[in-house]
Amino acid sequence: MKEVTAQELKELDPKRFEKEYHKWQEYSADYDWAEWVKEDYESQMKCEGIKIDNFEWDVSYSQGDGAAFNGHVVVHEWMDANPQYMEQYQALYLACKQDGSYVTLRTGRGMYMHANMNESLWGTEPEGIFKNLEKEAWDELVDAQYVAASLEDEIKSTCERFMSAMYHTLRDEYEDITSEEAFIGSCECNEITFNLKTLEVDDEIYC
Repeated sequence: MKEVTAQELKELDPKRFEKEYHKWQEYSADYDWAEWVKEDYESQMKCEGIKIDNFEWDVSYSQGDGAAFNGHVVVHEWMDANPQYMEQYQALYLACKQDGSYVTLRTGRGMYMHANMNESLWGTEPEGIFKNLEKEAWDELVDAQYVAASLEDEIKSTCERFMSAMYHTLRDEYEDITSEEAFIGSCECNEITFNLKTLEVDDEIYC
């Protein structure tokens, strides 16, 4: 009885190859293969004041697929990373820095992200180039800039862009580690061969 490699099995008996390949796929991703992706995006997002509690994602190619996270965004750090907002809304930036404003992000059904602004801007005081303003005028200016900036929506949009990119990275990585090429490579690395007559695997296939 002739022993053949996975690549040879694919050429000589495609149906049996598909059967063995799909059996291997069931556990080929049974480890935290997504860890490097999560760490990479968490590091990128931290630079914009985005703090992650936990990621949620699904790459099963169904309607609810996507990526999202639970956490919060420190508003003035996000504005530092997006200077157009800091420059356009200087009073709001200073007020958010004073009171530590943040936006909470929570994952809803279908990977939908809910954003909620947490602030106490009314308790801030004029400072910087606005230090000579009366408190009432300062409050009015900060409130007007808060409405114009739509920070809650803009920060949510930033987070959703990150999550869209993360989802596509996760999907590409999953496709790579569960591909036919990965199966063939796994068999080669572990010296797995198949009996050509009965086409039974001689040993358990490891990822």
